[in-house]
Amino acid sequence: MVGLSHDPSRHLGRPLLLEEVTGAVLCGGRSTRFGSDKARHAVAGRTLVERTLDSLAPARERLLVGRPYPVAGVRFVPDLREGLGPLGGLEAALSAASNPWVALAACDLPCLTAGFWRLLCRRAEEGRAVVVGGAGGRLEPLAALYPRSALGPAGARLDRGLLDIQGLLRELDLVTVERDEVEAACGRSVLSNVNRPNDLHGGADPCTP
Repeated sequence: MVGLSHDPSRHLGRPLLLEEVTGAVLCGGRSTRFGSDKARHAVAGRTLVERTLDSLAPARERLLVGRPYPVAGVRFVPDLREGLGPLGGLEAALSAASNPWVALAACDLPCLTAGFWRLLCRRAEEGRAVVVGGAGGRLEPLAALYPRSALGPAGARLDRGLLDIQGLLRELDLVTVERDEVEAACGRSVLSNVNRPNDLHGGADPCTP
């Protein structure tokens, strides 16, 4: 269910800090549309997975979920159930996290910034995931903040063979931050993702204004 308004009864008492969350980057996809392992693809001297992890550098704990890429200061976490896509990755991240909140990102979002995550943290409310919403009610599940309480619903959906992470969002209580607000605060490219080589426009940095 989508929560569009602030709920004072769920206030955390003070704003959640990025330093207090676990950052988790998913890198277990097959990169079918990209044609090669896009997590290792370098743009402006940094791989896509490194750039996504950079946005979470202030976090107390950082996890790499899916494949064991060697990144200093980042703990590798294998999927608990292989081949179940982003929802399986979220389950693994929530299970492994030592903090009660997980900032979850796909590895193909190289324009995310610490400012983006701090914006989501400021909106956090007890037991509610924080997601970006856009036109047509579409939500962004792979650049979102999840409470540990989302682990049960995620695991239950996987138990039933339901892999659609959008379906999970329909079951969770949410705080929704509109995409227009996010782009005004963090730049229009902040949620740009890389699915195909053409998305990089001949090797250009997709985060350049």
